[in-house]
Formats: sequence, structure tokens, C-alpha cells
Amino acid sequence: MSEVIEVTDATFEQEVLQSDLPVELDFWAPWCGPCMMLGPIYDRLAKEYDNFKFCKINVDQNKEVAMKFGIQSIPMQIFFVDGEAVDHLLGAMPEAQVRAKVDEIIAKYPIDARGRLKSILSKWVEHNQRDTEKLEALEAKAEELAGDPTYKKVLELAGEIKERSASLSRLLEELS
Repeated sequence: MSEVIEVTDATFEQEVLQSDLPVELDFWAPWCGPCMMLGPIYDRLAKEYDNFKFCKINVDQNKEVAMKFGIQSIPMQIFFVDGEAVDHLLGAMPEAQVRAKVDEIIAKYPIDARGRLKSILSKWVEHNQRDTEKLEALEAKAEELAGDPTYKKVLELAGEIKERSASLSRLLEELS
């Protein structure tokens, strides 16, 4: 049980990107009528959810973060997990829709140790698989690199990462 946290350009990284909990960041301004309608909704949700962090940022006073995310229309809510923007809502939404989005984020990105481990491993395996595929495609096309010992070492290590990723995938299945 907590309250909505007022974020600034200076506190954004600490409050949002470094948060151990999923975060909803509401981009708002005091002159925005629809923004003012959402305020009480987020106040209620912040008191209700102890596994989710609700924040707001005044776009008139904190232009740096608003520009970083290309905010051109408010209210805009961006949802963050582990420092990454994972979803958003644009405009004033009814409480049921906002609550459904929060519940969806919680289900998709659990905060318990086992759930976080699964989430981190999933991202790790997916990322390494994509990069390994890119290296393999480059290997097939880049004949001029074939004799380069550094390139050969990179491919060797990429192969080891691919094997480790496969092992992590199997462990991930065991965690499920």
C-alpha cells in the first residue's frame, strides 16, 4: 500500500528505471482535463497494489523525460519492467481498463524470485538466440572475414553462447 510518486527528470532513473517493481508512469499536466480524471484512479490503485509502483510526471516541468519517450499527447501511461518500457495506454481510460492493464503486466512480469528468474532467463535466451542467428547469417555472407583469427574466435564464442542458451532454455522449462 503506497501512494503515487511524483517523478522528475532528476528522479526518473531511480524511481522508474531502477525499480524492482513494475512501474506505471503517467505523463500528465495540470491543465489537462482527462489527466485530472485519471489521477484519482491511480491514487486508488497505488493504495491497492503492493506489487506495483505508480508514478506520475508533469510534462510541463519535466520535458527531458517526455521528449525521451516522444510524448506528444497526454494523458499517456507507459509501463516499465526492469528499466524497459513494455506497454502503454494513451488517453483517459476507465478504471476497469487501467486495472486490467496493471493485472496483465503483473501476470506477464512476476516479481517473485522464481518468476523474475524465469523472466530474465527468457529475455536472455531470446536475445542470445537472435544475436547468434545474426552472426551465423554474417558468417555465411562475410567471406572476407573467414581468415581473420579474431572473427573466428568471435564465432567460436558465439557457438558456446548458443550452447549455454540451449542449456538455459532447458532449465527455464524445468522452472515452469
